[in-house]
Amino acid sequence: MAPTKYVDIQVVSIMCHILNRTPRERYQNLIYCVPPEILQRMFEKFQHNWRDAMTRKPHEISTLLNIDEYLSFLEKDRLLGRRFLFAPVLFSQHWWLYVLDVQKKHLFVLDSKNVVSPKPERIEMGKFASNILDQLLTWAGRGSMFKKGHTCLMPMYINIPQ
Repeated sequence: MAPTKYVDIQVVSIMCHILNRTPRERYQNLIYCVPPEILQRMFEKFQHNWRDAMTRKPHEISTLLNIDEYLSFLEKDRLLGRRFLFAPVLFSQHWWLYVLDVQKKHLFVLDSKNVVSPKPERIEMGKFASNILDQLLTWAGRGSMFKKGHTCLMPMYINIPQ
C-alpha cells in the first residue's frame, strides 16, 4: 500500500466479519472484532465532545441514529464468549486498534503514530472507546466491567517498533 493511501473501512469491516467466523479454536475462544463503523460513527458524531455537557458522563451508544442497524451485526453469544475485543478505528485518515482485555479490564492501543506520548485528546478518545465497548458488552448481557462510579478505562499505548 502506498504511503498516501489508506485501507477503506468496508475492507476492515469484512475482515472483522471473517475473523469473527474463523473456525479456528484460538480465534473462536479469544477474539471478537467489533465492526469499525460503530466507533467511527460515535467519534464522528461527538467530535471532541466525548462527554455530555449536562451530566459530564460519556455519551451513550443509544444516541446514535439507527443503532439497531449496527447492533444487528453483533452476535451476542460470540461477543460474550471472547476474552479480547478488537476495535479498529479510522479517524482523520489514520487507523489504530483498541484491544480490550475483558477479563483483566485493560484497554490497549496499537497505534503506529502515537506510541510515546499521545495527545490528551487521544487519551480521552480511548476512554470514550472503552465506555462504548462496555456498553456493547452490557447490551449483550454481560453487565458493566466498571467499578461503581467509574465510566471508563485508561488506555495503555503499546510501543510498536517503527
